Amino acid sequence: MINFETNEINKWKIELEIMNSNPSYNKMSKNKSTINYKDILDEYEESNKLKTTRLLIKQEEHYIGLVDYCINNPSDHTPWISLFVIHKQFQGAGNSLRVFQRLEHLIRQEGKKKIRLAVHQENEKGLLFWNRLGFNKFKEVIFEGKPHYCLEKDL
Repeated sequence: MINFETNEINKWKIELEIMNSNPSYNKMSKNKSTINYKDILDEYEESNKLKTTRLLIKQEEHYIGLVDYCINNPSDHTPWISLFVIHKQFQGAGNSLRVFQRLEHLIRQEGKKKIRLAVHQENEKGLLFWNRLGFNKFKEVIFEGKPHYCLEKDL
């Protein structure tokens, strides 16, 4: 069973393990294959500023991923997923789908009718995943110097 647990800075080692199991994602997002404590701390501080919810994803006794989301983005009053990462060891077994379904349920419970996210244009695997879940591109942006597709899904 998939459960969510609040991700706080004192759990940085868990987050680091999950992120560093995905060196290609780190390379895409941070321009380096392996991230460190400072990278996690920077993300945590940014998350606090933006008032995002940071969750660890747990399956039985294993931490299998991370998800960060903002239920009410100030720019468009729409929920946005800002991070969705599954530990490499737990990919390919349907966990991403199960995690997203739980997250989608939480967001619907808040009365929201739409959800958005941004995907690095070079992240073909991620783009395919989100398209399969019913997300559609609504614009292209440059974020931190890199091209992204902004996707949305009606709930």
